[in-house]
Amino acid sequence: MQCDDRPNSPNWATGCLAILLAACGPAEEPPAEAAATEQAQETAATTGEDLFATNCGACHGPAGRGPSLETLKALSSADLRQAILNHPTAGQIPNRLPANEIGDLIEFLEE
Repeated sequence: MQCDDRPNSPNWATGCLAILLAACGPAEEPPAEAAATEQAQETAATTGEDLFATNCGACHGPAGRGPSLETLKALSSADLRQAILNHPTAGQIPNRLPANEIGDLIEFLEE
């Protein structure tokens, strides 16, 4: 059935609606874009892991005095962001990292 076959038919509106809904299926990310997004997240997490080891590991590693890596990874995204941005000791590393590196650090901690 096409929408313009029989406009006076009782099933005309139903048929047109069915065709429109079928054409408007769920939006899916194209495979290439999905792969690129996944690759970007993996890269950010790897960069974040390096940032953590270099800038945070001394205090938040196995022998550190701050909350452990496992404790930090257990925080929600919002709590994690707040913990980094409002680090309790002024002048510590998180206050000196640019926003993109903080984002990479958070990506790593959210893995």
